[in-house]
Amino acid sequence: MTHIHDDTTRMGRPPLAVWLCAPTAHQPPPPGGDLVPVPRRLARRLVAEYTRPGTVVADLTGTSLVAEQAAAAGRSYEVASPTFPHRPAYGEREVAWADLTALTVSAEVDEARQRCERRLRARMLFAATITRPGGIIAAITAVGHAPHGEVVDPAPGLVRAASCAGLVYLQHVIAITAPICEAGLGATIPVQGEGFDPDEEETEPGLPASVADAAASITSPAHLNVSVFRVSKKGRAVTADAPGEVGA
Repeated sequence: MTHIHDDTTRMGRPPLAVWLCAPTAHQPPPPGGDLVPVPRRLARRLVAEYTRPGTVVADLTGTSLVAEQAAAAGRSYEVASPTFPHRPAYGEREVAWADLTALTVSAEVDEARQRCERRLRARMLFAATITRPGGIIAAITAVGHAPHGEVVDPAPGLVRAASCAGLVYLQHVIAITAPICEAGLGATIPVQGEGFDPDEEETEPGLPASVADAAASITSPAHLNVSVFRVSKKGRAVTADAPGEVGA
């Protein structure tokens, strides 16, 4: 399988972190469709890591889950459209009001590369515009699959777009979204067939009888990438000037 991406080694590599963000058993699945699913545990971790009391969170994910966790932590928040309008209706707080801006970027497998890159640059520039100097931008990305089976990863293009916006690449996070058990990450388990009897004393955990539901459970992505950037306090592009920070 071919993995489509561009070499970003010339930009440097930020510190890498791994967060366990699989949904709990009682948690409903995150919204699907064209939006990148954001587990509540990931939203909670972003708020805990990159905000403090009195800060303001901008939720551009289209799911409001980051705003929900910000409210639970006692932070102020705003929810904006993920379509990134040219003139967002923020009134007097239109420019540089957020301390943490969270957004999602899906893999555009059917879109021309130049158009996709223009859209990425517009999104990152918009995020940088509403984020205060010294504030954090957390961009959540998921890989996609082209019709011929190639894996399309939007993260490298996102890093280039962040560089155009003058952001500092602070950290890269791998958010594990699949449960980890003794059998390993993403291990398959038996499907509950027609002869399944839940009252039997010796039973094994099984997937739903629906073939579609079972297939979705097995093939769902096991992780999301979170690229974390900092808006320069000087308001312009800079190179890394602190340990653990790399120019985007």
